[in-house]
Amino acid sequence: MKSYMTYLSFRYKISGLFLLIFIYLGNNFYLFASDQAHKAQSLIEQKKEAIVRLYERKRYAKANAQIELLLPMLKNRRERAKFEWYQAYGNFYTKKYLVGSNQFHLFVKQYPTFPEVEEALFMKGYSLACEDVDIHLDQTVTYDAIASLEHYLAVYPTGLYRGKALAMLQTLQDRLMKKSFQAAALYVQLGYYSAAIVALKNFQKVYPDASCKEQVVRLLIKCYKQLDMQQPFNPEKK
Repeated sequence: MKSYMTYLSFRYKISGLFLLIFIYLGNNFYLFASDQAHKAQSLIEQKKEAIVRLYERKRYAKANAQIELLLPMLKNRRERAKFEWYQAYGNFYTKKYLVGSNQFHLFVKQYPTFPEVEEALFMKGYSLACEDVDIHLDQTVTYDAIASLEHYLAVYPTGLYRGKALAMLQTLQDRLMKKSFQAAALYVQLGYYSAAIVALKNFQKVYPDASCKEQVVRLLIKCYKQLDMQQPFNPEKK
């Protein structure tokens, strides 16, 4: 009986010792984990502050490179939106207009209730409009910009960016008008007078108040004269 009691006493002592060790290790693990989480959060805060400083110093490319690394670490929706906003404008300011436009578009889709949505919707179209498109090349970007700015005006008919949107739409229409005129003029230059007449007449219908309308009339007269001169001589008409 005595040996049994001794065994129980020893067993309780061992169990107590293990319990103390477990509590000690648990507390230390908690303190270690808490310390690591604090360090990680502190590092994230440092990264955010560094990005803001870069952005404010207009070092947009470096800021965007850091934002790419930061975004996966951010869990808060409002914080993610803030740095995605910086990223979109960073691409706009570094003339990566197509990338910036897409990011503003994604911002509108992901954060439809945020106060920046109106500006993002405008910047989506404005960024496309700023893309330098050679008038001799495909104008898909120009048409997309027009559609985006018109969509902004439809959603915000009295919005903050109404004036800028209307002014840019006029610029884009001028770009398309210039392309249309040059295409018609090229037909004349190449001697395709019948095709030139069709193109010039279509131009007059689409742009009746164009600043180059007198040039259009002169080109039409030239085309008709050239076609008349190309007609074979018929003595019976004399």
